[in-house]
Amino acid sequence: MTVHDEIRTQTGAATPQATVSAPGSGLRVASGGMVYRYLATGAETNNKYSLFEATLRPGEGAPFHIHSREEEAFLVQEGEVVFFTDTQRIPASAGTFLNASVGVVRGFRNDTDRPARMLILVAPSGLEKMFIEDGVILTGPDDEAPAGGADCPIIAGQYGIEVVPTPLPSA
Repeated sequence: MTVHDEIRTQTGAATPQATVSAPGSGLRVASGGMVYRYLATGAETNNKYSLFEATLRPGEGAPFHIHSREEEAFLVQEGEVVFFTDTQRIPASAGTFLNASVGVVRGFRNDTDRPARMLILVAPSGLEKMFIEDGVILTGPDDEAPAGGADCPIIAGQYGIEVVPTPLPSA
């Protein structure tokens, strides 16, 4: 038995493994007007982080909110997303990275007439459970989120997220 095996045995940590998501594969969940494709969940990362791809239709996004548990990082892959803090408006095109720390007010929206896509990493993991609990699991590869759902999930408070009642600024 190696030192690493012994540590995992004593702590109950899972044996590390490789997680592979082929293009287009992965659980797809519609929540808050967006579609999330899960690339890595806490179950696959020893609860260290979760990574998902989010697709935002025009006008969709997340209202002002504050995370009390996890860092949240975004990498815009396609299209444009506008990020907001309580004092900033940050236009972000493909290739832009943004990190929002615990306790920072943030929100985002696709203000264009084309879909946008971004990677979202949260650390530690756990937020992926909120989207499953509040959303709808999509079974078809082309299924989309129901229209008009740009609200934070109803159960956000149970996951340490405070929704701030101030609306995002207009485009």
